[in-house]
Amino acid sequence: MGATEKIARFIVDTNYKDLPREVVDKAKRSALDCLAASLAGISEPVSQTVTNYVTKLGGAAQASVYGAGVKVSVADAALANGSIAHALDYDDCGVKIGHPSVLVLPALLSLAEHLGASGEDLLAAYVVGLEVEGKLALHADFKLMQARLNHQTWYGSIGAAAACAKLLKLDVTKTRMALGLAGNSACGLSANHGSMAGAMAAGHACRNGVTAALMAQAGITANADIIEGKNGFYDTLVGPGHYDAERVAASLGKPFYIESPGISLKMYPSCYHTHRALDGVFKLLNEHHLDDKDITAVDVGTSERALRVLAFSEPATAYQAKFSMPHCIAAAVVDRQVTLETFTDRKLNDRDIVAARKKVQLSFPNVPIWPGLADVGPDTEFVGNPVTIKTTDGRSLSARVDIPRGDASLPLTDDELLEKYQDCARGQLPQDDIDRSVGWVRGLEKVDDVGTLMGILRSPLHRA
Repeated sequence: MGATEKIARFIVDTNYKDLPREVVDKAKRSALDCLAASLAGISEPVSQTVTNYVTKLGGAAQASVYGAGVKVSVADAALANGSIAHALDYDDCGVKIGHPSVLVLPALLSLAEHLGASGEDLLAAYVVGLEVEGKLALHADFKLMQARLNHQTWYGSIGAAAACAKLLKLDVTKTRMALGLAGNSACGLSANHGSMAGAMAAGHACRNGVTAALMAQAGITANADIIEGKNGFYDTLVGPGHYDAERVAASLGKPFYIESPGISLKMYPSCYHTHRALDGVFKLLNEHHLDDKDITAVDVGTSERALRVLAFSEPATAYQAKFSMPHCIAAAVVDRQVTLETFTDRKLNDRDIVAARKKVQLSFPNVPIWPGLADVGPDTEFVGNPVTIKTTDGRSLSARVDIPRGDASLPLTDDELLEKYQDCARGQLPQDDIDRSVGWVRGLEKVDDVGTLMGILRSPLHRA
């Protein structure tokens, strides 16, 4: 039995009753976090543009688009909702996968609404999708992070297909077809980073997964051994000798990816590569009671790998500012916080923040700064960004935070997660709907029809 068949059997055989309580609880927290990012992202330009696009396409009214007040086809809803959820880069992070939940959950919610699926079925499919994409990423060569491909879209297409195949209750044969069809649709180029197309990477993965599973259900075939086969998924994406497909299959659920290495929830609505540095800056600001007028320079240690993502030293748009270490650090110094407001045109052009950006310097110390260099091994213990603040009275103050708040090993408290959800939802939903949606997710296993939540998320009530 090959790796793809073993993976398909795991997808088919894993049911809600098989999931440990801790896995279910972590899945519901990640789902609530992903929906928070989705609600906050509804009004973003990419979200509005994609929503208008899928609305004009017409077609069967099968699944809701977040905040649009309309239903479109399942595949188009998955595209739109995945793009909306990733529009602000405020969604969760996972080791070697990038952004795990946003590649799976919007696809599942769209399909579940169409099917009238239960919360239990949704949870099982969600965990399975996270598990397949996560283990595929973990057991590929670490140097894949050097690739010019947006690798999370590749993994995400497979993960979404696995999740949707589970929700459709496909058998092993058709699940293998779904994985093969998703592999054929995998896409994503790093050159689109910082543009609307980059933000839509999650939307494409979600649409690919939904479409692949529905095609497989309809009898469309593909290579049955797509994961390990010659010229297949791994062979093409990573290259011969740089992956272990059998180890992927053997490791499924032992433990689940969501348990270890776990999924990290973002404290700040910026690229995760900035979070350790931000925590270090805030540590120094608070300990030494500094404001921007006390500071002459801020040195932030980073890596060449990180700068492939943090590509905008002089951001031209509010979205690019999320991927700008100078902007994030400058905003932290001036405002003593980094929030959704930090990444608006007003803050991008704020005179004090513009001036503070010029004080931020990047350096490249010889330490394995997260996410590290491409030539280190997968077991390397990464450290945080060393930060040094120089003050007007001649002091040089240094800090390094290795584990940021929200990391899987230092998770947000339930109250912090609820505060994030409330902050993200406030501009879109009335308070009673915010409370209803929180209760819905926290009690997801008791929900008979996922469409009840989608009816709330579809509401355009507070949109301008």
